Amino acid sequence: MTKSFKDTCKNSYLIKISFRYFVNLFTYYILNYWINYIPFWILRKIYLKTCGLKIASHSQINMSQIIIDPYKIRIGNGSHINRNCILDGRGGIEIGDNVSISFKANLITGSHKINTPDFEYQSKPIVIKDFVWIGANATILPGVILDSGCVVASGAVVTKSVPKNAIVAGIPAKIIGHRQPNSDYCYNCNFNLPFH
Repeated sequence: MTKSFKDTCKNSYLIKISFRYFVNLFTYYILNYWINYIPFWILRKIYLKTCGLKIASHSQINMSQIIIDPYKIRIGNGSHINRNCILDGRGGIEIGDNVSISFKANLITGSHKINTPDFEYQSKPIVIKDFVWIGANATILPGVILDSGCVVASGAVVTKSVPKNAIVAGIPAKIIGHRQPNSDYCYNCNFNLPFH
């Protein structure tokens, strides 16, 4: 009876591992090295939704992305993510409406605790509210909230949350100015291009 129980546990473990690798194959490898290079947005969007990514109908993600754990990413209406970005969904990413994310921006939710003996992994969500603009090559680190209407300058590394309508720049990012209140904003970032 003990041997049968051990065999059952071993088989259960093998099934779980096999399933995990199978899911990883489709939500990481095929997505990032095949699907994200298809030049037809509608086909990429269908696959992303199949992988669990929640994206509103009038938002668009361009080609050549690295997307980790798409089932933990939500994107609102009228938002646009330009090419060569990293969307690390391990800790969760929530992107609001009418958000513009420029070339090579990095949204990183996973990290390690450098002072722990086992280099412990940790993750925290990133929240990006409505009408935020993230410039090219900017990096948003775990736990950051970008409040509505704020702007992250190109190349900035954001380590702390950014208040409403603030403009931040630098490494680490600091407030350098403010935008007009977002009650005046009436744009959306949907370019609706089929080959993008």
